[in-house]
Amino acid sequence: MGPMKRSELGQRLLAQIATDGWSERRAARFEELYSEQIHWVVVATMERIGALQWRIHPSRVGDCLEDRRLALYQNTISDLWFELLNGLVDRYFHGTESGEIHQEFVPYLRGVIRHLVVANARTLRLIGRETTAEMLSAVCEAKRSTTYVDRLAWLKFCLENRVRQEILTRVGAGAFARVYRQIHRVCDYFFEEFVPSQCERISASRSMLGELLDEFSLEADADAACNYVGTITPVAREIDESSRAAADVDESEFLGALRHARSQGFR
Repeated sequence: MGPMKRSELGQRLLAQIATDGWSERRAARFEELYSEQIHWVVVATMERIGALQWRIHPSRVGDCLEDRRLALYQNTISDLWFELLNGLVDRYFHGTESGEIHQEFVPYLRGVIRHLVVANARTLRLIGRETTAEMLSAVCEAKRSTTYVDRLAWLKFCLENRVRQEILTRVGAGAFARVYRQIHRVCDYFFEEFVPSQCERISASRSMLGELLDEFSLEADADAACNYVGTITPVAREIDESSRAAADVDESEFLGALRHARSQGFR
């Protein structure tokens, strides 16, 4: 089944669910069209927060995961189904119809899945509740390479969307289009190269993310940042660059950020 046909069938199914509700037949069809993608998103999200050391096939979670991590996976799937059955599909479908939502369905679910994974991981005590300053400091204090990678992955997971927006508000209008197209690379460069270079300044007692972003916007090597390929999280390596950017940022966001850059007169 080609991707375009699958998308059309999925949109038709979502319309039926939004109009007539769920049925056993529609639930089975939903599983057929979306289950594999959703399970992969859950696994990838678990990996990004450090709950997995490597990405495993969803069919192997029962064999590969210890109790708490298996519970995290299963609880997240269960909670997502609760959301789906209680209005999530309706909100998505009507949002696309009204023009408020511009994403395909699975990219739209990533934010919901992220929230559920984090909430369940905290309940299971797989992750804690840290401030931005504490997360930055934790990266700098890591002694072992595996701990460093885990902490940096968690930092990126928590702050990537915020950092992306902050970088775009600081870039000049002349460079905006290029930086926007490569914002995923620029973010990876910020987290993987720039933040570690600033560890002497970073303290758990004071939040300085804004200062780091200000300095990054003034001092970063634009060519190096736009051409950087991250290594800490596997998303940059395994998902096509153009689709990764499109999945998280829509046209209205692009135009709004560009207008802001022009109005501020940033270089």
